[in-house]
Amino acid sequence: MAILEMKNIRKAFSGEEILKGISLSCKEGEVLSIIGPSGSGKSTLLRIATLLEKAEGGELFYDGKAIFSLTEGQKKQATKEEKEEAKKLFGLVFQNFNLFPHWTVVKNVMDPLIHVQRKTKEEAEEKAKAVLSQMGLLEKAEQYPYSLSGGQKQRVAIARALALEPKILFFDEPTSALDPELTGEVLSVIRSLKEQKMAMVIVTHEMTFARDISDRILFMADGEVICEGSPEEVFSSEQEKNEKFSGKLSESSFLKPALKKKWNGESKNIVTFSLFF
Repeated sequence: MAILEMKNIRKAFSGEEILKGISLSCKEGEVLSIIGPSGSGKSTLLRIATLLEKAEGGELFYDGKAIFSLTEGQKKQATKEEKEEAKKLFGLVFQNFNLFPHWTVVKNVMDPLIHVQRKTKEEAEEKAKAVLSQMGLLEKAEQYPYSLSGGQKQRVAIARALALEPKILFFDEPTSALDPELTGEVLSVIRSLKEQKMAMVIVTHEMTFARDISDRILFMADGEVICEGSPEEVFSSEQEKNEKFSGKLSESSFLKPALKKKWNGESKNIVTFSLFF
């Protein structure tokens, strides 16, 4: 059974449809990367999955239990208690860290343990220090966020999410706020989580990383799923796979007219061409 399942998700802002019927799922131990150009709806989809944004249509399930079902025939929402239970199943790592600057590193990790899981201060501190040690940050426990590098801040954010022992982790552009030289350390942590069989949904622009770490890749543009499959299928240069995806991809409005002309007439690797321009 899938930990996460989203069906036909729709969302509009100011009358403009941002998500046009997106469906996806993620099973235990699976890594799903969501890629695509800026403005394609990736982060909005993640916010709906983590209950930070309301959908206007579609269905969301965690562990087979419906959180909402907004279809033509029904408008059902889980109770507040059921949504709180669902929140215990996932963790979210923001692109801008979202650490409290006036709290120490260890207190940033402890706080949700105390206020969400109702652990004692002693229990929370023990757990927080254990995950900070896992992230290689135990020696930074009593420091404040301002003294950390961007990569260290993101590792603290990952530690905070992991401390709650979620079944699935969401990453929203985990390296976008980092200098290039700091990106590697965060990607290394995510690779280690894959080795531990942590289910993850990752919104990223790191194409090589997505190809290397993912079990499946979902490529979005203009609020739609353009193609979905294994890294080999999505990034393949084989002509038959190019033909499979080229019709849908060439219709995406994010491509400049000049690129569309190239695409239709000259490209030998349509899928990869689309991803890198």
